[in-house]
Amino acid sequence: MTFMASRTRPRRRCSRPRPRSRRRLRTRARAPTSTWLARELGASPDAADAPDPAQLAAGLDASTREAALQRLVLAAMLVPPLTDARLDLLERYAAAIDLSKEPALVDLRRAAAGRGRALTMGLMRRFPPNERVKAALRAGSWGDRWRLFKALARLTDAGSAARYAALGELPEGTLGRGFYEHCRGHGFPFPGERGGLPEAAIFHDMGHVLLGHGVDIDGETRVGGFEAGTLGARGFVMLEFALLLFNLGAPLPTNARPEVDKIDIDVLLAAFARGRASTLELLTWDPWADVAETVASLRARYHIDAPSTS
Repeated sequence: MTFMASRTRPRRRCSRPRPRSRRRLRTRARAPTSTWLARELGASPDAADAPDPAQLAAGLDASTREAALQRLVLAAMLVPPLTDARLDLLERYAAAIDLSKEPALVDLRRAAAGRGRALTMGLMRRFPPNERVKAALRAGSWGDRWRLFKALARLTDAGSAARYAALGELPEGTLGRGFYEHCRGHGFPFPGERGGLPEAAIFHDMGHVLLGHGVDIDGETRVGGFEAGTLGARGFVMLEFALLLFNLGAPLPTNARPEVDKIDIDVLLAAFARGRASTLELLTWDPWADVAETVASLRARYHIDAPSTS
């Protein structure tokens, strides 16, 4: 999902020489770990032979413990609401594998207690897309920084607005023309217009165009999962964001309305795998450099599969 202030839902990603290892979110733990996690955390009644925390710890080595806990955290979020019993059990597993300080455990406790401000502060400190804004502040010119501050203060900038409005003159099928139609079609202001995103944050809406998905919950799930996948293990917090917002109904810093029990986990994880297989770099992609290219050519360049709706 995404970032500071997504329109009606959440926000968005360059080239890598080869697909990355999927080790982190696919634990190599023994077979039971892939079959019992959901049941143990209340998500499914029919998995069997669940190890207790000590047995789990004995079946994992140091290289797989973090990935196993990530799977446990995701499983804990699948069925709302979060319960104290489920979180207690999750924390016992985390303690058994020496990961009791995992920040996601604190996030879930805060979500369960309705502590929205504390949840937001803790989660967004670790949210990778925010690094794009920080990089813009560090490396941008004074003009770039001034435009960023204006956007964050919801002030207008005529030059930026005109630059994005001109994308409507690009040929059909280009990323820029698609972005123009995406924003105008959904009523999203351009950067430089009142309420528009900072330019450092447009990658998410550009990503909707590049990936071919809408801005409903299904579309946001697919785009957010893809974005998380491009970051590998660092993308875990983005999967957490999606499940908190659209499955547990936690209010987060996006214009998307919190919902309960709306995430299709198979869709989210398939989108994650699609992102892992691509060569797009979420944190360094410059969408503006690609606006005149066709979406089809960009998908080929970045090894992005055609969009799926199944």
